[in-house]
Amino acid sequence: MPRFPRTYIKTFLFHIVTQGINKSYIFENSSDIKYYINIMNLLSKDCEVKILAYCVMNNHTHMLVETEKVERLSKYMHRLNTKYAKYYNKKYNRVGYVFRNRYSSQGIYSEEQLYNCIMYIYNNPVKAGICEEAKDYPYSNYKEIKVKLNEEYTFIDAKEDLPIECSDIIKNFLKEKNINLQELKEDRQKLQELITILKRDNGISLRKIAKQLELDREKIRRLYNMK
Repeated sequence: MPRFPRTYIKTFLFHIVTQGINKSYIFENSSDIKYYINIMNLLSKDCEVKILAYCVMNNHTHMLVETEKVERLSKYMHRLNTKYAKYYNKKYNRVGYVFRNRYSSQGIYSEEQLYNCIMYIYNNPVKAGICEEAKDYPYSNYKEIKVKLNEEYTFIDAKEDLPIECSDIIKNFLKEKNINLQELKEDRQKLQELITILKRDNGISLRKIAKQLELDREKIRRLYNMK
C-alpha cells in the first residue's frame, strides 16, 4: 500500500521501504539477500528505474531510486516483491504474504534531503548494532558521501506509515488535469485513470472511491476491471 499519490509528486527521487509481514525476517541468510539484490538490479534495467543507494536488512529493505516516470516505480516494486515472495515461499515451503503491505515511499525534494536519505540508508546496520561503520556492511552499495549532513532530518523507518487521503489524490488529479469533478465524471478515460491510481497504486477500496466520487460502486468496479 503506497503512501503518497505517485503521479503527482514533482520529483524523480524516492526513498522506498519494504518490510516483512508482522516485522518477521524475510531474508533468512546471505543467499536470500543476494538473490533479492540480484533481481533488484536486473529488474531495475527492465523497468527503467535507477537504484542510487540500497541496504538490505533481515526484515526490511531501504532503497533510494530515481525514475523519470513514477508509473515505472509501481511496476518495478510490484515485480520485485512478487518475484522474491514466490522464491521465498517455495524455498521455505510456505504460503501467504511475505511483505507487509506493498511498500512505503517518500519523495526527495532537496539536496539536503537527498544526502540525509543516503546517510540514513547506509547507517541502518550501524543503528541496529550489526557493524560499527556503514562501509563494513556487506549488503548495501555503500558510497562515501563527503558532505556535511543534517542528522536532525529524519526519514521514514520501516515501522512508520505515511497515510494519504483519497480526497487529496482526487484533488491533485483534478488540478493536474485542469478539470472539475463533474467534467471528470463525464470523461470515461480520465475517470478510469484516476480509479486505477486510487485502487492499484494507493490500495484504496472501490467502495471508498465510489463514495468519494459520488458514483455507483458497480460502475467504479467495471471501469477498474477495464484497465
